[in-house]
Amino acid sequence: MTKTMNKGFLYYLLAAIRMIFLVLMLLFAAVPLLQVFINSFRSDREVKIMPIGLPKDWALNNWPETWEIGGYAQAYLNSLLTAAVVIVVVLTLVGLGAYALSKLEFKGKNFFMAYFFVAISLPTFLYIVPDYFVMNKLGLVDTRWSLMIIYSATQLPFNMLLLRTFLSGIPRELEEAAKIDGCSELQCFLRVTLPIAKPMFLTIGILVFVHVWNEFLWANTFITTESLKPVATKYVVFTGQYGSNMARIYTASVITIAPVILLYLAFSRRFIEGMTSGSVKG
Repeated sequence: MTKTMNKGFLYYLLAAIRMIFLVLMLLFAAVPLLQVFINSFRSDREVKIMPIGLPKDWALNNWPETWEIGGYAQAYLNSLLTAAVVIVVVLTLVGLGAYALSKLEFKGKNFFMAYFFVAISLPTFLYIVPDYFVMNKLGLVDTRWSLMIIYSATQLPFNMLLLRTFLSGIPRELEEAAKIDGCSELQCFLRVTLPIAKPMFLTIGILVFVHVWNEFLWANTFITTESLKPVATKYVVFTGQYGSNMARIYTASVITIAPVILLYLAFSRRFIEGMTSGSVKG
């Protein structure tokens, strides 16, 4: 009886410790974001006097002024268009490539696997200079196409291996049964594998969107025309020309990260489902 009570006490103690730890981690992540959001409604003078606190007078004009100064309407359009094209390209190539690497046997398979492993181990900024010269020769510098091509290429290796790991856990017998019913290899992928792997495809789509939305180095290097610049590059306007206005800097931060946070809140369950599925397959 005493041992049972001790086990029960130990179980609830560990559960309480885990809960306290999770709450502390939540506060550690959420409180700074909440304060940044609150500061976007405070005046510049208030923020400089006391960076942490509630607004005495709500400065609602921060948002329309920051939106207008930063040109965020066009920047949002640029980032969304670029992200949409990159997501479609990456999901298409990654889906077909990962299916081939996980389900088919062909000459050079091991080479491609090694190539993708090497590709994810190299920092992307190492080839920013040669890529710039190539894009310049092709006449693609200062166009959306340059970013679409670069983002698609840099997102392929990691996501290819991630999806390949997931697809390796799907029994090959399912595709073989579909082949007996007359399906081709492509039809097996579209009708059997793709529906099962939908959570992983959604996860990859979210990862690609976040990368494209937040990426600064390549966008700032390849795009010089203001009307073509994506959202991430607009933040420089407020840390440079308007760097003395802290309220606008906080507002620009919220405008920049808001879509990413909303995306995670909307698809958090499916995102976690896809990541955990990928981690246990294969």
